[in-house]
Amino acid sequence: MAFRPSLKKKRQFVEAEANITPVMNLMCVLIPMLLTTAKFVDLALLEYMPPVIQETEETESGGPGQGGGSTELLELRVNIAYDALEISILNAVEGDNYTHLPVLPNGAYDFQAFQEKLVDIKERIVGPALSQSEEINPDTGQLEIVHIFKYEDADQIRVSAEGDIPLQVVIKLLDTAREYQDSRSVFQPLFPSPALGQFQ
Repeated sequence: MAFRPSLKKKRQFVEAEANITPVMNLMCVLIPMLLTTAKFVDLALLEYMPPVIQETEETESGGPGQGGGSTELLELRVNIAYDALEISILNAVEGDNYTHLPVLPNGAYDFQAFQEKLVDIKERIVGPALSQSEEINPDTGQLEIVHIFKYEDADQIRVSAEGDIPLQVVIKLLDTAREYQDSRSVFQPLFPSPALGQFQ
């Protein structure tokens, strides 16, 4: 015989609050762990000057450096072609002041011969500093020793390249032109102030 349920018994529903403490504890442990194991990208900055808008103009009395107290310019330019590195000084397009360094048989650029040519220009054409002076660097605000050479742009190199030359090639060229090791294995500045020209 079935019994009728008692009407006195009523189900009581208890509302339970969500306990998020374990989740918060887990996040407090995971976040520091992920930050300590993360590999951040190291960025290296290379200062360069924007392309020269106006080329050097010759004085009315003659070429650069003649009369009027104008300063001589070295005009060191490097063009990264598909098959060679073209180095020019004093706006030369041929002769002793123009160098054509073809690529190696494996298709890579000959950066060793490129640096040797820059060292030759630095030692033979630019020569040692005529004098030096102390000036305050406007960027850092510190007092620095500035060397004065025969040419006003003795530490500058103007770089241009074909439009689809890989960026890594340009960076490698700038690194090669920045400094070199002398006979005493001491690093000496070469042409540390690059100016990127037009990429065709």
